[in-house]
Amino acid sequence: MTDDELPLADSLALGQLAYLRQRSLGNPRYRDAAYVRLYVTPRYLHWSQPSVFDPHLYSVRRSLDTFERLAKRRDPGADDAWRSVLAAVDLLLTEAHHRVGHRIRPRRF
Repeated sequence: MTDDELPLADSLALGQLAYLRQRSLGNPRYRDAAYVRLYVTPRYLHWSQPSVFDPHLYSVRRSLDTFERLAKRRDPGADDAWRSVLAAVDLLLTEAHHRVGHRIRPRRF
């Protein structure tokens, strides 16, 4: 498999993650960490195992953990933590863009 080919599972999961990023996460008031976690958890979207995006998926899950911890305490740093969640999702989509050579089209199934 070359770099521009992705497993079908990863292609579908990336399309759905891109759809979530464009539709819901584009809203600055939307902060549902549990829903975002579903999109980066292999059980929900069936990412390939092992996926070339595992380090990026782990990074998103780790930033979600930080955000949830701060949000429970109503810490003012939760705003910055949410921005880091969005940055981690964007980094994952950017990495996919570089691997396939074109923008990942948002898809809803």
